[in-house]
Amino acid sequence: MDVVIVESPSKAKTINKYLGKNFTVLASYGHVRDLPSKDGSVKPDEDFSMAWDADA
Repeated sequence: MDVVIVESPSKAKTINKYLGKNFTVLASYGHVRDLPSKDGSVKPDEDFSMAWDADA
């Protein structure tokens, strides 16, 4: 079974109607990752790659 995670519970409910029974659509109730507030989070010398933090 495939899983789709969206931010809003109402979006999850709507998307679930379109995707059908082969998918489970869950709401995160907010952001699941963010850039840390420190130098080095964005690396311009490496094609602007980013170091993400995941919320626990």
